[in-house]
Amino acid sequence: MQPWECNGVVSVSGVTVRPGDAIVGDQDGVVVVPAKVAETVYNIAHGREEIEDIVKEELIKNPGPPGKFYPFMSGKIKIDSPLGKLLATKGITPENSNQFEGSADW
Repeated sequence: MQPWECNGVVSVSGVTVRPGDAIVGDQDGVVVVPAKVAETVYNIAHGREEIEDIVKEELIKNPGPPGKFYPFMSGKIKIDSPLGKLLATKGITPENSNQFEGSADW
């Protein structure tokens, strides 16, 4: 690869990065998200951020162990779990969120 190449495929520490891939990083590390799933990953992450805000708000109002709402054992929220019930009070349901068990997009 020449230094002036554009839209080439590169390998960084054994990870292949292709044109269009998303590179996301924070203080914990960096991840390459393939372009073909970037929108789905964004939607999942954005949904989790919204849920985190609801949980934080609830814990400020009603202090208690945050473990009451976590972990997401399957990666998905069970409707009848404490978190599922809390989200329902805020209008977040399997019908309008990809975060619940049975969601088709991940």
